[in-house]
Amino acid sequence: VYPSRAKENGIEGTVYLRFEVTKTGKIGKVELQKSADPLLDEEAVRVIKLLPKFKPGYHNGQYVNVWYSIPISFKLK
Repeated sequence: VYPSRAKENGIEGTVYLRFEVTKTGKIGKVELQKSADPLLDEEAVRVIKLLPKFKPGYHNGQYVNVWYSIPISFKLK
């Protein structure tokens, strides 16, 4: 959901995040890499934390934590 205050103020942009998928498949840490606006940043982090459980990384016979980077674009129509 587009943040209402950002929508009212015509704020658009791309938020760059990285997040950890733990060895249990859950979302761990979420880190902001590049901000667009605090309102958009907050919504992007919220959405990432709501992601469903992932299939965990597997390396050398063990489950491992894996980091992913993702841009999230906010654009008004």
